[in-house]
This record gives sequence, C-alpha cells and structure tokens, in this order.
Amino acid sequence: MAMNPHHQELLKLIQAKAGKPTQHTFSDSYLGNPHPRYAINAPTLRAIGQGWMKAHREMPAKLFVPVLTSLIEGESATEKFMAGVLLDYATPDQRQFKPAVFGAWLEHLIGWAEVDVVCTGKYTLTEIPAQWQAWKPLLLKFAKSKNIQTRRASLVLLCSPLSRKVNAELVTVALENIDRLKGEKDILITKAISWLLRTMVKHYREAVEEYLGENAESLPRIAVRETMVKLKTGRKTSRKVV
Repeated sequence: MAMNPHHQELLKLIQAKAGKPTQHTFSDSYLGNPHPRYAINAPTLRAIGQGWMKAHREMPAKLFVPVLTSLIEGESATEKFMAGVLLDYATPDQRQFKPAVFGAWLEHLIGWAEVDVVCTGKYTLTEIPAQWQAWKPLLLKFAKSKNIQTRRASLVLLCSPLSRKVNAELVTVALENIDRLKGEKDILITKAISWLLRTMVKHYREAVEEYLGENAESLPRIAVRETMVKLKTGRKTSRKVV
C-alpha cells in the first residue's frame, strides 16, 4: 500500500533533522519494542509536528485520520510517536472522528512508549469525556483484548481525562478495568494500574482509598506501594528531591 503523501512529507521533515533510522539494544529493552528510531529528540519532533499542524489547520477529520493511521502503521517508532504529537496539536474539529479507530491503531503499537504517546495527551483529555457514550464500551472491550498493548491502553487512555474533575462514570470504568486486569504480572499492566490509581488521587481520593482498602491484597504490589505513597506524600516515591 502506498504511503499517505502527508506521511511522506512528515517523514522527510524528520529525516532532514535525524538522518537514517537505527536500532539500539538498550533502547529496545527500555521502550519495549524492536522498531527502529530516528535520532531526534522530543522537543524537535514536537516542533515539527506543531509546525505541520499549524500549516494544516483546515484539514478535515476525514483526511486527518488517514495521516495518523499511516504514521502509526509506519516502520519506525518515531513515525508512531509523531501521530501522538499531531493528536496533541489537532483542532477541535479534527478530533471529531470515531474512537473505534484506536482499536486498529493499537495493533501496530508495541511497548509502553508507543502506546502511551498515542493514548495520552490533549486528545484523550478532551475527547474521552466529550464522546463518552462511544468511549465507554470501547474501553471495557479493550480491557478484554488478547493484545496486551490494547489492555494497557484500556488503562492509560483514562489517565489524562481523570487528571481533572470529570464524569464520575469514568472513575467507575477505570476501577472496573483495573479490577479485571489486577491479576496480571506483566509490567505493562502493573505499572499502568499504578499510574491510573495515582492519577485519580487528586480528584477522586475517597474512591481510590476505598478501592485500595478492599483490594490491596489482590492488586500488584507496585501499584499498592506507589499509590499509598501518593496518598501520603503527594509524590510517586517516598524519596525527597534535594
């Protein structure tokens, strides 16, 4: 299948700053995927994405989504990261697409870095609450997926919206998905559970305390430990920054 022309344009902008993609064993292990990456830092990548979106403010959602899909299906992790950057800088009108497309996107993402950059940020902050009737069944479905990347997404997709005071139904679904996945041992899931619980502390402290009190024995230890520290100190860990 031919690459989307806008994807080609963005890839050339990336390559102009970074050259050819490479693979690094240490980074592969840390980021959790074997995809090649371009030697480009996050601020530069975001600047490219921001500039491109500024020049394409009038692009309708029906043309914007194929660009995102093409990037997410791209060979390198950097192209997939760019999709998340574009979502952050999209206009409200460009964000008006059916959320079900995330299910297909997640089949092309591997590891916490790729999943998180697409599944957190300004898009999820605004559109999950705004399109809740479409997102609710999708999130519950994602938690039952055979794909661990999709199961992780069922948790991290809620991190950005739950960092604010929103519809209480989001809390219910968050805890339901945590409950479904709390027995898993893979770090992709255990760390996502911890992240989501800690995110909820600011605005939903009572719900977190109640859930932790009833489920501490069955939750991942790291999630219990980090959430308890967050409840007591407001930080992820008990170590003080000097």
